[in-house]
Amino acid sequence: MRGLICSRLHNTYTKRLNLSQRYAPEADLKKDCDYVSPANRTSNIRFIRYGKKLDETPEEMALKLYSTELYEWNHRCWEKLNSSYSYQKKAFLDQIEDSDDNNNDDFEQQMNEFYNSYLLSNKENFDQYTKDWRQANIKLMYLSCRAIKSRLLKNTKQTINILNIKRSTG
Repeated sequence: MRGLICSRLHNTYTKRLNLSQRYAPEADLKKDCDYVSPANRTSNIRFIRYGKKLDETPEEMALKLYSTELYEWNHRCWEKLNSSYSYQKKAFLDQIEDSDDNNNDDFEQQMNEFYNSYLLSNKENFDQYTKDWRQANIKLMYLSCRAIKSRLLKNTKQTINILNIKRSTG
């Protein structure tokens, strides 16, 4: 483990998680910490394993559930797109290798043309992903606001109860 990451996520400290610990038993991990794994080799998405708080509100649980679903969806999309790109690039490089041209300037031009054609052929996929991603992030922001509001209300109620107890005893 590389140590603590400076950022905080959902009011718990975030730590890096080795790939072998991604599926580690719950007992081996601190319950109140969020763990971040290294980037996946095919999707380049970092998996987040959320910690559990004892006094979690239903809105906070809904946020964590949706965040996990969103990460899984992102992982599947990018795994599919990156695998497709790698496969097509390998086939293209094999095709170039079979030809007699070994000119570096020509190679760069061919790779540029390949990449442009790949982007154009997958434009609809990228556009649909972007549209879905934006919608999902808007929902994520909404759920985050609800979770923050519920935490504030819960903390306010607890503070008021403590103040009322002190008044009644003092």
